[in-house]
Amino acid sequence: MCGRYTLTSQAGLAEEFMLAVAEPAEASEWWRPRFNIAPTQPAPVVVARDGVRAVELMRWGLVPPWADGPAVGARMINARVESLSQRPAFRDAVKHRRCLVAADGFYEWVTRGDGKAGKRVPMYLRPVPRRPVGFAGLWERWRGPDGAWLVSFAIVTGPPNPLVEPIHDRMPVVVAPTHYATWLAPGPLPASVLAEVL
Repeated sequence: MCGRYTLTSQAGLAEEFMLAVAEPAEASEWWRPRFNIAPTQPAPVVVARDGVRAVELMRWGLVPPWADGPAVGARMINARVESLSQRPAFRDAVKHRRCLVAADGFYEWVTRGDGKAGKRVPMYLRPVPRRPVGFAGLWERWRGPDGAWLVSFAIVTGPPNPLVEPIHDRMPVVVAPTHYATWLAPGPLPASVLAEVL
């Protein structure tokens, strides 16, 4: 599970993600360093609309269109890669609304000590050298009772790589830059292509 992540600098985002639009349309302080992005907070994600890549702010914690309210999003911050096409909350998004979550690190907690006396300690994991990466993400729109739209996302998680495995049994799926275009392409992807990208 990925419950916190970072985007400490926006330097290099436009180049890494080949952005046509490098700033979200919403007035915000999205560019400030973010050392502890938490569920339900707005965060920058990369989407492609009509083939044009842009940064948009979305709330972390996917709220499906059929949800009774936005509170469900706090429990849908991650989408397991193994069950994307089976879970009702993610089934349509994996076909039509994929994104890249801009990040440069994430946290996992480990317990130091024994049993109840153990203390949970955050471990920070990042690429070396530090650079922005794209976590695989899914996004959705939910319309509230007042008619306002909430756009939200979840981070796709998978089995850990050898460096993360001693710390946690899951980690965000990092999409290779060579697969950005495929992941952001509109429409469903064949299972074989999804397996290659993720």
